[in-house]
Amino acid sequence: MENSIMQKKAEQAQQCYEDLLKRTGEDVKTQVVFNVDPLLEKKMTAACFTHNPFPGILKPVLLSLRMKAVTRLFEEEKMLQTGPAAAILALDAAVSQEFGSMRSGRKNNAHVLCDVGLAGMQVIRLYMCAYEGNKDFINARYQSAIRVDNALNGSFYKYPTKDGRMFSAHVYYESQKKKIMHTLGMKKDPDKFVFTSLPQDKILTKKAIGKWNGEELEEKVFEDGACGCVLRTRQEWENTEVGKAVCSMPLYRFEKVKDTEKKTFPGYDAKKGPLSGIKVLDLTHIIAGPACTRLLAENGADVLMIRRGKFTQQEQAMLELDGWAGKHAIHLDFNNADELAKAKELIKEADVVISSYQNGCLDHFGLSIDEIHELNPNVIYGSLVCFSDTVWKQRPGWAPCAEDITGLSIRNGSKENPVNLNGVPLDYIPGMILYSGIVKALKKQMTEGGNYTVTGSLTRGGMWLHECTDLWEGEHLSTEHSSINTGIELPEWKSIFHKVENTAAGTVYFPACATHEDGLDVYQNMQFDDGNTGWRT
Repeated sequence: MENSIMQKKAEQAQQCYEDLLKRTGEDVKTQVVFNVDPLLEKKMTAACFTHNPFPGILKPVLLSLRMKAVTRLFEEEKMLQTGPAAAILALDAAVSQEFGSMRSGRKNNAHVLCDVGLAGMQVIRLYMCAYEGNKDFINARYQSAIRVDNALNGSFYKYPTKDGRMFSAHVYYESQKKKIMHTLGMKKDPDKFVFTSLPQDKILTKKAIGKWNGEELEEKVFEDGACGCVLRTRQEWENTEVGKAVCSMPLYRFEKVKDTEKKTFPGYDAKKGPLSGIKVLDLTHIIAGPACTRLLAENGADVLMIRRGKFTQQEQAMLELDGWAGKHAIHLDFNNADELAKAKELIKEADVVISSYQNGCLDHFGLSIDEIHELNPNVIYGSLVCFSDTVWKQRPGWAPCAEDITGLSIRNGSKENPVNLNGVPLDYIPGMILYSGIVKALKKQMTEGGNYTVTGSLTRGGMWLHECTDLWEGEHLSTEHSSINTGIELPEWKSIFHKVENTAAGTVYFPACATHEDGLDVYQNMQFDDGNTGWRT
């Protein structure tokens, strides 16, 4: 039974892959093979019981989250997410491999392999990552988990409003939690509004939200700098001003800023990967942006992440560990003039700059999109926003909010019982989509010149999942660019976890990657460290 479900998901991946080729305009010659592993469910289930790093009360909580997520991965999906994840990862691998061939001058005759089940696992990576050895990081991640799983975590808890709507709040930083509690008139100390006080906090939250009409609360929460939304059906979303703006966006916005000469990228090393020697400055946080830059690092890019402090001191260490793979980190506070000047020098040296902070956040430091292009006329600038790049462009937003507001949660369940998708696909999948746009821009620079801005959107990624589901439920596309195989065995797919030693967080176990590119061992690129002065190369 499980294999027939995964076979269907492989067929869904083929449909979504053809759809991607049309939407992105990619002329990919590389053939893709989607693999179905008949033993994967057993291997993944067994892996849930290993490398559980949380102490005390959170150990069984993490095990439960893992088991539920893995179980759902091998079940039928009302809203497609595994197939789309496999499709975009396959496209990412194909465009990367072809870019590597362009750089090397050698003809690309290899296939790209993508395991469908492992692709599905990529959107639950935050549950599967594990670590050991660094006591400071173990404590930081534990405390992060205690804080983030509170009664305002909209992934798990939704509340009725006075006018009969459903409202979900999305607060992943303590500053946002304080803002929304203030908006709601909740008098409790925010520092004591945590996982261990959930039962009474849910009662307080339900009572506070029940005093508001839904859309009035939504507007007030955004006005106060936090994030929360009314759950909408797809039609309700598409009828809003912001919904119309998102639906009018392409899968990613690809814009040439100005004409420049063709660019060469020195430092290519076939053993390192197709993006070796390319410098990426990473101005991202939480999951979506880091998911994109992690893929760049896995494919060999020299990724330098700017943080205000050590990895072990990050407020959301629970959600961020997976996004550190393969990166250097430098500690810079933009409020310090000398450190801001250092950041601007790094921008001048970068081939790619990627940001996922709220639109306008960096403008205060002279780092708007236009100013970054002025600092470096040859740079590719990539950004991820929650909503559109026009309407609501400066509002904060997170993946579960994108699910709730675009109608995915209701379509995946019902109005009476909305059900969020498995894991956080609207973090990971938009990051994967942006990756393909960044590689497209790199190829354009080699062949045509120019500098570019590539913009992705979490809610636009959500609409693509609607469109993928529509496609599967309607008339199917031909599948000339891919095929399906069963039981392909590769060394890197033998284990669910890949061990990376001597990182800034100790020994880390990352989930196995879903794709195989000819000659590339992504695991060699997963080492990460902290407190550096600049690029690796």
